[in-house]
Amino acid sequence: HRRAAMASRYRMFYDTVVRPDMLAKMQYKNVHMVPKLDKVTVSIATHMKPTGLDNPIAAAFALELITGQQAQLTRVKKANAKYKVRTGMLEGAKVVLHGDNMYHFLDRLVTTVLPRITDFEGLDRRSFDAHGGYALGIRDWSSFIEVESQHENLQPFGVQQSPGLGVQILTTATTEPEAHMLLSALRFPFKK
Repeated sequence: HRRAAMASRYRMFYDTVVRPDMLAKMQYKNVHMVPKLDKVTVSIATHMKPTGLDNPIAAAFALELITGQQAQLTRVKKANAKYKVRTGMLEGAKVVLHGDNMYHFLDRLVTTVLPRITDFEGLDRRSFDAHGGYALGIRDWSSFIEVESQHENLQPFGVQQSPGLGVQILTTATTEPEAHMLLSALRFPFKK
């Protein structure tokens, strides 16, 4: 017998506030036309150093701490002599979030992580793509409470010199303004 997981408060906020509001503002013909969040990919590209978070194994461990989901190791698809990489070498780690895990992660990102970043002035509006996606990078991992609570365990990995964290948010929006309206309604702090 499976227990039903508790729904994310962020998903409930979308269902009860954002979707009806966008339905009224944009004059959609039915509720299924309203844009929604599709998936979130959190990734780290490393430089294959034997120690520290620049090692894909350590990066995968940190991603699991942050997202609560097992990370996949990524490999180089195309060799490049300039960067001394060959096809198949470990490149980094990524986690793809769907459903309630995605909403829980975005809730923590918007309410706790982004406000804790030093000198944070807001998210850049130019980071949207033409297909309703948004990308942002986070350099300072210490703004994640999960990383801060495991500071003693992560000390040997050197979190201060860690590579940045990439977050790609994919929506069902078909245009950039639609995607911007959706993320703004979900309280993403964009620059004025």
